[in-house]
Amino acid sequence: MAPFIDGLGFDVVDAGPLSEGWRFQRDTPGYVVDLDAGRLTEALAAAKRYREM
Repeated sequence: MAPFIDGLGFDVVDAGPLSEGWRFQRDTPGYVVDLDAGRLTEALAAAKRYREM
């Protein structure tokens, strides 16, 4: 799938397993922002969980 998405002109960022999906939900640095792959990777790493699951 990644080569197809890359062929459309988008960068592919592996955000990890589904259990890490909280990293790009509302109120996190990677939510609904226009970032390149490097900056999105940084935003995902900087996300802080404000409540434990």
